[in-house]
Amino acid sequence: MKPVHDFKRFGHTGLCALMALACASRIADAASITIDCAREDKLVVGWTAPLALSYPGGASGDLALTSEHITFTLPAAQTLTTGVVDGTDVTATSIYGSGETSSVMPDPAALMACVENSLQPELQDDADAQALALLGCASKVAMSTSPIAVHASVSVGLFPGNEPTVPDVNVEIRRSYRNAKTPAGDAITIETYPSNCKLAGQ
Repeated sequence: MKPVHDFKRFGHTGLCALMALACASRIADAASITIDCAREDKLVVGWTAPLALSYPGGASGDLALTSEHITFTLPAAQTLTTGVVDGTDVTATSIYGSGETSSVMPDPAALMACVENSLQPELQDDADAQALALLGCASKVAMSTSPIAVHASVSVGLFPGNEPTVPDVNVEIRRSYRNAKTPAGDAITIETYPSNCKLAGQ
């Protein structure tokens, strides 16, 4: 369940290779960005509400996410990568944030109880089986009544699309409970992949 585009891992060189560009990066000085996603997650059944993201622009600022099952704010940084494709100047924008915050989350005790009940005894310590069970249980248990402490990371990418003024948008979200672990002591992490994300108004 690794992200499709991990911008922190790719960095400048990886982005250029990904886009097949001869490119140069610079700190962003762009205007504010608002992204609307038609569905907050394409993996968890039932998490079908829209998701909105907003970033104030510039090199750094607070990235805010709001939906039925995802609501938090995280300090983030923005970088613009420019280059030439088929003789045309293009720009890719990456926004990445990681740190401690609080978010509405599935109740952790109920979530782990559901995961435990979903697995055969011999699979209780299997990481892949636990991850699949977590996806199935996330929508079955009640959400927390108040935000829960988490370590979160968000990767946002805006890539040149088929239409010059309409970029392709990719959003990936990870949230790990800070005060709850699996029985084996591992982090409980919910990875979220919103779908049909577009710049607001497009």
